[in-house]
Amino acid sequence: MVRYWLSLLVFLAGITLTIYTSGGLVLFYLDIPSLIIVGICPFLFVSILFGFKEMVSSFSVSFKEDVEKGTLLEALNFFSVYGKTTWIAGFIAVLIGVIAMLVALEDKTALGPNMALALISMLYSGIIHVVIITPCIIFIKRRLKA
Repeated sequence: MVRYWLSLLVFLAGITLTIYTSGGLVLFYLDIPSLIIVGICPFLFVSILFGFKEMVSSFSVSFKEDVEKGTLLEALNFFSVYGKTTWIAGFIAVLIGVIAMLVALEDKTALGPNMALALISMLYSGIIHVVIITPCIIFIKRRLKA
């Protein structure tokens, strides 16, 4: 568990340092529509698909020591679907941003926000995958091998 928090801290520090050294502000990377499309929609989708109880169980199983193999496999399936759904939502957001850019091609002020929607959505997909989904999958696979 300590390794998870340490790796999370290193990852987020690396992202923050990269943003800072590139001359940007962290606030430039906060976009509510992208967060909704990539962060909230896939989470709600899988919670409806799997059910709230199984979703909570999948998250808690990742950090428990004594768990049955069947429960671990169900949690692994949940995180596999959640990961794919997060990336698909990111790609959909990219398409929405690109389509919005193409529709408003004459309006130069709309190009930046629409391109930001496209790119930040993929950034959010990657961060969610690295920070939440990948560690849970690794923890579950380690317990399955034991």
